[in-house]
Amino acid sequence: MSSPFPTHDKTVVIRTEFLNHFGGLFGGYMMQWADEMAFAAASLQFPAASFVTRRFEAFDFIAPVRNGDVIKISSQVERVGVTSCSIAVWCCDAHANSPVFRTSAILVNVDLEGNKTPIPR
Repeated sequence: MSSPFPTHDKTVVIRTEFLNHFGGLFGGYMMQWADEMAFAAASLQFPAASFVTRRFEAFDFIAPVRNGDVIKISSQVERVGVTSCSIAVWCCDAHANSPVFRTSAILVNVDLEGNKTPIPR
């Protein structure tokens, strides 16, 4: 099923400061970048909304990421509800175009008090 919404991409060169004690990418950085990309997809599609992350599905890392690798993290709005939207987030090795992970996030539009409110369209 293809989405009618645009895809957003971020390319990252993996440097030593992103590595864990085993020499692979520390998963926390990948999760941070995935959250940023989910927010970017939602807020660029609905610029008048104030999104917060409600939930992420599991991060199932398919392949390791090492120092010097170039990765591409992508995001795309999948579904839109009244107050929230679902965002697909995935990552691939930019040279080999091989998958690193795929997940999805739910972002909720909130008012100044933090209460759910309809997404302005």
